[in-house]
Amino acid sequence: MPTLHERDCGIEGGHGGEVFCCVYSNDGTFVLSAGWDGCLRLWLSAGAQLVSSLPAALKPLSACAFAPDGASWVSGSMDGVLSWWDAVSHQRKQSFVAHIRPISAIQFSPDGRYLATASWDRKLLLYRVGKEQESRSLAGHRDIVAGCRWSADSKHLLSWSHDGTLRLWDADSAYQVARLEGHADRVSAACLSRDGQWAVSGSRDGAVKLWDLRRYTEVRSVQLQEEVRGCWCLGDGASVLTVHADGWMAVWSLPDLEMQTELASSIRPLCGDLAPSGTEVVLGSEKGQLHFLVLDGIGEVPLRVTATPAFKPKSGVITRFLGKRKIERTYHYTCPACGHGGEIASLPPDAIPCPFCNRLLRVSVEEPQLQPLHQ
Repeated sequence: MPTLHERDCGIEGGHGGEVFCCVYSNDGTFVLSAGWDGCLRLWLSAGAQLVSSLPAALKPLSACAFAPDGASWVSGSMDGVLSWWDAVSHQRKQSFVAHIRPISAIQFSPDGRYLATASWDRKLLLYRVGKEQESRSLAGHRDIVAGCRWSADSKHLLSWSHDGTLRLWDADSAYQVARLEGHADRVSAACLSRDGQWAVSGSRDGAVKLWDLRRYTEVRSVQLQEEVRGCWCLGDGASVLTVHADGWMAVWSLPDLEMQTELASSIRPLCGDLAPSGTEVVLGSEKGQLHFLVLDGIGEVPLRVTATPAFKPKSGVITRFLGKRKIERTYHYTCPACGHGGEIASLPPDAIPCPFCNRLLRVSVEEPQLQPLHQ
């Protein structure tokens, strides 16, 4: 059973005001934060040390992200400006007005093809990476779009809003797959399980809901006291972490939403992110500080990985001698902990270690088939 404890509480050199966004780099080595003071700050996650600071805007920054190649940072401001910064020189690479109101989220797809932004202007914008001046609008929410999150296979984008709904979008067609309704108050946080089967959402009134994405229905709900400020499905595929406005946080089992462990803290979180390893969380607070929490017991649980079948010519002396080409099936996967890709000849019945980071992986090809829900 997992347990939670604080590793670093209120590290030195924080923002001069609230932290509105903090995110891990793809390899989990660094954390990038954005805040009320208009600065981007880079932190070394292992030692919770400030590496560099970039005064990026005169107005508060409301969102930030690492570009997929790690060579750039992306910031979003309260006045809707989206900017790219060179991670080494801190020079601005490009900047433009993306939204007419504050940007609430910046999310790159796991495969690096897409960039999505969510905004208070009720819109989601979808960009092809490298063609950021061209965008498609995902319209449908009737109030502030508070955030968005990609599915592990990069095919779908989940968004949530102050209108009390969540919406699931197909990335390639920019089509709304489903609308999830049931919250009585604004939705403040949400996440997707790695296998795409579940979505978990939390609202301002403290409700936590579990959604079945095969049927687009609410299957379970827990009513808590404080606003949900963050939620993340953990890599074991069997639990979810929720963080609340009063600093209380808990790990819940899936799909029954039974509490496994809890931690009461003095943190007043506004944002957060789960490390790629799945064993650590960073939270940004109202006081401008970052806080790191450790999830013990998660590292021993195999991470669920969805593999993609592929076919390639089979090589060999006999094959070349007969002049016939045989095709063999392989499976490609990406380790969510270290980001390295792997290839296996068959699906193993048991968990296997990643050849790069040795993290245990449970590989499968099972994916729910998401069908459009006609309105």
